[in-house]
Amino acid sequence: MNPLLPLSLPRLLLCLSFAVGLVACGTDAPPVVGVKLSVIAAGGLVEPDGQERVIIPQISGRLARVLIAEGDAVRAGQLIAEIENSEYRAALAGAKAELQRREAELARLRSGARREEIDAAVAARNEALALERQAVAERDRREGLVRNKLIAAETAQQARAQADAASARRARVDADLALLRAGARAEDIAAAVAAVAVATADRDRAEALIEKSRIYSPIDGHVLKRDLSEGETVVALSPLPLARIGNLSKRFVRADIDELDIGRIREGQIATIVSDAFPQQQFAGKVVTVSQRMGRRNSISGDPAEKQDAKILEALIELEGQPPLPVGLRVDVRIAAQ
Repeated sequence: MNPLLPLSLPRLLLCLSFAVGLVACGTDAPPVVGVKLSVIAAGGLVEPDGQERVIIPQISGRLARVLIAEGDAVRAGQLIAEIENSEYRAALAGAKAELQRREAELARLRSGARREEIDAAVAARNEALALERQAVAERDRREGLVRNKLIAAETAQQARAQADAASARRARVDADLALLRAGARAEDIAAAVAAVAVATADRDRAEALIEKSRIYSPIDGHVLKRDLSEGETVVALSPLPLARIGNLSKRFVRADIDELDIGRIREGQIATIVSDAFPQQQFAGKVVTVSQRMGRRNSISGDPAEKQDAKILEALIELEGQPPLPVGLRVDVRIAAQ
């Protein structure tokens, strides 16, 4: 075998473990031919695939239903809880009724008067015109009698008033008929359109509130923890979530790489993970992502000598297989760097 060829994962881990063991025993480790290894040590936290999702309701209220328990498998879009929403449903019913009324008013304005309405207006105009002609003829007759001094002037004045009233009634029905034939004005239709838009917005707002009262799983995964139960009150955007959901098909470790080591970290490097919770066990993994932005430390060990405000670079390590490491566990990471 060519000693300069890269080592496989099992051989590399074996060589690294052998070298570390020799150093621990006070013996100088023989150099691995063709490979110059160093180790990046870091702390990290176990997380699910795609990170943990914290489910916090968008509105406040009493939990009417909680449909999940810890450990349950859930699908993306699955209803997992519902907040009491009877008031929202009543508001939605009222908003829908108002929208129907506004839409009917707009349709009436756009379609104009019915044929029956126009026919009735024509008949009313003909009646008013006939009454006007009768009143005018009576006025003229009485004025002639007054000129011949056959009746009193007051009688003629009364006939003139009746004729004027009949003309006014005829003018009014003429105007009503003209309005029916002309249809609705543009500004009336525009106002009706605006009223429909407002009613539509009110309905959509009521529907949105009802939808916010129904809480769905954002991903496929498992319920890692449920913090609230039926009957309890949730507060919108509260720090106390309803539940935490994660995809456990794979597990990852988010490691905090010290700024002194960021020049040596690379994607594809082999990592070994250990934890005090699992003594004498090691878990293999591989660096799959290296962040491009420095940030604050995520994994706090409790060591007073550890700098809490030190800047770190995150490296995401994919663990092999299905290790029994729970989400949120703090682990120690050793990354083989060349």
